[in-house]
Amino acid sequence: MKIALLGGTGDIAEGLVLRWSKAGHEIIVGSRSEEKAQTITDEYKEKLASLGIEGQITGMANADAAKAAEVVIISIPPEYAASTIESIKDSFTNQVVVTPVVPMSRHEDKAFMFEPPEHGSCALEIQAALPETARLVSAYHNLPAKELSQVEEDLDYDVVICGDDEEAKAIVTKITEDMPTMRVLDAGPLKLSPMIEAITPLIVNLNVKHKKHFSVKFV
Repeated sequence: MKIALLGGTGDIAEGLVLRWSKAGHEIIVGSRSEEKAQTITDEYKEKLASLGIEGQITGMANADAAKAAEVVIISIPPEYAASTIESIKDSFTNQVVVTPVVPMSRHEDKAFMFEPPEHGSCALEIQAALPETARLVSAYHNLPAKELSQVEEDLDYDVVICGDDEEAKAIVTKITEDMPTMRVLDAGPLKLSPMIEAITPLIVNLNVKHKKHFSVKFV
């Protein structure tokens, strides 16, 4: 499957690129410029080669990456995510679009807080910027980026997804399960995304305080 990561130079993007490359997916790294995308693509290829993996990775500008993909991951900082999507709106048709974007900021006391936009969540803000034909799924908010990039390690985490299109959620479930050994839990419609996004600052605060890499597992 062709998977594009817009803003594919970020922390969570690295782990997703490496793990999906290992699983045999064709990856497109998107960035504001093709040159920057190609630079990070070369770095990813070197990391895969060191693991004995020959990945199919291409670098493109965000608009071209979105247009070329079947699944598009929005790995862009929350303050720029919706505006970036709006600026390349014509690149989207009926792709499955996945948002792990979380609206949070660090306060003066160094605590991270959930600070949603007017729409109530980044997922709903991004949905408003996309054409109606695009199928948006909310996922991957709570994965620790550092451990995600350690592709030789299996991750015993739960990935909670939200969305209004059942086929799109099935596709996200499949590509998630291609990264062993994570379990996907369907929480329901996209309007529930604020609940999932809001967990992330709590996890980050725990990670900082205890110097560990917590994630989510429902038992």
